[in-house]
Amino acid sequence: MRPPLAGLRPWGTSRQIAAQPTPKGGNMMSSRVVAGLVLGIAATLGASAPALAQAFANEPLFEESGTATVIDGDHISLNGRTIGLWGIDAPLPIQPCVKDGQEFACGRDAKRSLETLVANQTVVCKEVRDTENLRRRMLRWARCTVGDLDLSAEQARLGMAIALSDQSQDYVAQEAEAKAAKVGIWSADEFENPTDWEFRMKTE
Repeated sequence: MRPPLAGLRPWGTSRQIAAQPTPKGGNMMSSRVVAGLVLGIAATLGASAPALAQAFANEPLFEESGTATVIDGDHISLNGRTIGLWGIDAPLPIQPCVKDGQEFACGRDAKRSLETLVANQTVVCKEVRDTENLRRRMLRWARCTVGDLDLSAEQARLGMAIALSDQSQDYVAQEAEAKAAKVGIWSADEFENPTDWEFRMKTE
């Protein structure tokens, strides 16, 4: 029996969401990484982050539809645009959880879950702006649906993502349902908040 991963915490001990989300890993550059690069360039050129955020805010909201490619449990690529699913945060495909002293690939499960939801379907994404968090203002978030199915709601309901309650209250009820049923990430004895885990992997 393998011991629990170092740094993993039982449910209830990890904070909900860091004030500044850290980049998604993998081979594709996520919208979070792009936002970080933009902030870095802004600092180099002497431009203020608030001014850049305002420039992004002045852009028209996008609406995209088509066949989506899944990047991870809460990011898709649609018509060449990387989109974060509004109101949720899923573990990266490489992030594990621990149950009964054994690791299982909860991050990979989250990605596969989203792949199943969008497979051979037309996905419609309507941009939603995050006006509260400076870094998030420059990310591309959207409420994405397949027919009448809200992908964020379904990922939260299946226990494949946590609700970002500081971004939106829309999916808190679905998260509570998944917790009660102990499905997905909520079936784990130990699981680290995805943002905390990403930050720890980046800094270790």
